[in-house]
Amino acid sequence: MTTGVTDFLNNLTAEWETIKQQVTKYFDDESRIREDGAVEIFKRPWIAPQNFGIILFPPVDKSFFIKFKEDTKISIPTFYQDILLKMNGCFVFDFELFGLPKSVYTTGLLDRTTTQQLDLGSANKFWKNSYKLNKNLFYIGARAYSFDENIGYFIDEETIYSIRTNGEVIATWTTFDSFLVAEIKLAEKMMLEEKEEQQKTPPSIKI
Repeated sequence: MTTGVTDFLNNLTAEWETIKQQVTKYFDDESRIREDGAVEIFKRPWIAPQNFGIILFPPVDKSFFIKFKEDTKISIPTFYQDILLKMNGCFVFDFELFGLPKSVYTTGLLDRTTTQQLDLGSANKFWKNSYKLNKNLFYIGARAYSFDENIGYFIDEETIYSIRTNGEVIATWTTFDSFLVAEIKLAEKMMLEEKEEQQKTPPSIKI
């Protein structure tokens, strides 16, 4: 494993252990750390030529919390601020934690030249409206629930909720590490099933 990736993982606390394990498990010759500090692991050419199964973004700039509140009129819960100060969003297969993209909170525009974390501001201003739930819950992420439906992750002061768009609560957690263990296990299982199915499909023949 490269020094840059190792240093990134060493900055993570024990509650991130399940993500560290996934990085170690899927690290390959094409895994890398980008110039912006993001870690890209596990090339998945069966999805797209430049797709990585795991992308972890470096800690957020604290000043972005102020900009977020100015733009959304919402405060990021302290619990999630602490998460962002360790990792500013991630993709682990079809599991996602939202973050504050640097380009959005410095220039007002999303840098589309490389994969960025999904924006926490857009999630809490717009995307959460597709869920039937208590609007005081704070939207922090999502995961593929099936091959045609996603579930959202929401938090209040004490609990993390996994919720379908119809408002059904699938699961709850009171610690961040137990949440990661449960959901990343399911995301990995779905990824492996999808990979197996893709590899069974014969390539199309062009005439």
